[in-house]
Amino acid sequence: MQIDMHYYGTYTLARAAGLNQETAELVATASQFVDDNVESSSICFADGGQLNTTPTGHHFQQTAHCSTDAQRNIWIPFHFLPGASGGTFTERLICKKNSATTAEMAAHHLLLADTTFAPMLIGIAAHVIADTFSHHNFSGASSQYNQITQETIAIHEPVTEVATLDSERAHFLDKFKYIQPDIQAAQTTAALGHGAATSFPDIPYLTWSYQPTAQGEKIRRHNPDDFMEAAEALYSLFIQFAERRPDLSDPHPVPFEKIQDSIAIIFASPGNKHQRSGYWQLAMEQGAFLQGRQEEIPPYQGQMWKNRCEELASCPDCALITELDIVKFYQAASIHKTYVLQQLLPAHDISVI
Repeated sequence: MQIDMHYYGTYTLARAAGLNQETAELVATASQFVDDNVESSSICFADGGQLNTTPTGHHFQQTAHCSTDAQRNIWIPFHFLPGASGGTFTERLICKKNSATTAEMAAHHLLLADTTFAPMLIGIAAHVIADTFSHHNFSGASSQYNQITQETIAIHEPVTEVATLDSERAHFLDKFKYIQPDIQAAQTTAALGHGAATSFPDIPYLTWSYQPTAQGEKIRRHNPDDFMEAAEALYSLFIQFAERRPDLSDPHPVPFEKIQDSIAIIFASPGNKHQRSGYWQLAMEQGAFLQGRQEEIPPYQGQMWKNRCEELASCPDCALITELDIVKFYQAASIHKTYVLQQLLPAHDISVI
């Protein structure tokens, strides 16, 4: 998914579930920052303290982000949580929606609701959960199961977007001839993630189909349904978090059935990710999600988090940074990654470390 869902949709659902504005913004910022946090660094302080940042995002355009190491440490734990179903290791790595692994991850993170970094951890969980609905049946490791027979990809709805999206897909695939001529296709578009389908799984209004190279049957995807399932799963996560943290919550959440129709309208509306973000903003400003209460969604502050991280090196005392939001994000990211790779997946016979 993209920023329209990971930030604006996440903020809206968190507010509807009863989280207060400040907490909803932290949760949504952490959710989107998972995609934007692509660099690793080690920050040393004058007093001898140190902060090692945990990268959580990936860019196809950078070779290092497609390496086997990146697949195991970024793609799998943060974007393609394995569903752990199937007879072989490769099959168990395939991301699945509504999986036991997703439920166990959410339960684990909710047990940490009383920590100072809990909103960031819930935001990271929200990103991972949302991606299981758009990334299901794809794997965060290079795999034959990710390969698609390109001529079988078809857009069914909306037909008005066929020419535009086909052109964007062709441009996406073609640019690797110039950006990464030395990297094999198995490490990029052909067999990693949903690269062979480009952005199609992440577009909420799209109905499309494709035929995996590894199996004969064509798969039809109705993205609005997948996104609606994701929205309900996020709402449930936020309801549970609000119940555990009443100090971070407003007293009266809005029932999901009261906002479902407004969500469906947004998911069915064509547009690029910035236009789709605007649909969430407009609906909140008109009171569509908070029972008539009008509210603006705060601008995404991911760049401010990055700037704050760069400023940390000048801090003389590491004790002064512990309450910063960006530091709490890195705490949460490290805990999430360690739990998924060293506890959750091995319990399901998956070892990638």
